[in-house]
Amino acid sequence: MPDHYDVIVIGSGAGGGTLTHALAPTGKRILLLERGRWYPREHDNWNSQVVWGELRYRNAGLWVDQDGRQFNPKQHYYVGGNTKVYGAVLFRMRERDFGEVHHVDGVSPAWPLSYADFEPWYTKAEQLYSVHGERGADPLDPWASASYPWPAVSHEPRIEQLSHDLKGAGLRPFPLPLGVMLDEARPEASACIRCATCDGFACLVKGKADAQVVCVEPALRYPNVSMLTGARVTRLVTGPGGHTVEHVEVERHAVSASAVAPRRSTDAAPAATAVTRRAVFLRAGVGMIKMAISSPAARAAPHANPCPPRPLTVTVRARTRTAQVRLRRSVSHADWNTRSAA
Repeated sequence: MPDHYDVIVIGSGAGGGTLTHALAPTGKRILLLERGRWYPREHDNWNSQVVWGELRYRNAGLWVDQDGRQFNPKQHYYVGGNTKVYGAVLFRMRERDFGEVHHVDGVSPAWPLSYADFEPWYTKAEQLYSVHGERGADPLDPWASASYPWPAVSHEPRIEQLSHDLKGAGLRPFPLPLGVMLDEARPEASACIRCATCDGFACLVKGKADAQVVCVEPALRYPNVSMLTGARVTRLVTGPGGHTVEHVEVERHAVSASAVAPRRSTDAAPAATAVTRRAVFLRAGVGMIKMAISSPAARAAPHANPCPPRPLTVTVRARTRTAQVRLRRSVSHADWNTRSAA
């Protein structure tokens, strides 16, 4: 494993996996840090009793709710993140979602970017994740610059009848946009076999467009991309004022200190899930952090606000030794509000 990295990506799910896939062809040396390991590929992946009865694959441990009661969350720490078990439904956010939104519990402020800024990247993501759909069938669909790359998945006979009846009642049912590697015109060449175990299950035949299959595995074929699994980010050490990250601590068992040595890098991209990312920020006592995700979308963002250059260190703790990766810049762009209040 090399001892110098230009980019360090934290998390290999929909965000981190896609980011790593986009950066892999650039030739930059990239380190992908994933808290979990590879999802076990075994026959029980499709066993309902094992998946939903035993909850065998939920590996986030017990969490505590607001009343102090423990529960087992539907959270999965694996390469590919929660996309390993998602239902492959890939909606675009609506234009109004980027503006100020009033909720029962308060007001969500407007984004610094609009739907129009994201639209070209939505199109690229739909192509990457092989999304099947029918543009315009959803009456609330936002405008799009291109059609879905694949036609909508055909209905089963009972669903087809239900759709017909709903239309007869004046309603407008529409096919969900699904990210699956399905070719109904050539089923012999199709990875997806239209099984009955998709939502909530990992795909044994790699027919679901999850981040591991679509992004991480192809990215790792590049010699400049490396990944550490079982690498849990435990703490962000911030600079004066708590607005920039200067040091990231990572725990990993049985990794040698030579895996990552004290050298300098360029960017770090925290791409864990919303809950996990905020938990890390809260452990750091962070109020607001300005971060720049090293992606084409972020670089093209008109409101980017880079932080002043500061050294950033990623520390990987082994059983007996500590290894460090030093980053040349702190991350900028995309503000996250991380407050201790629920």
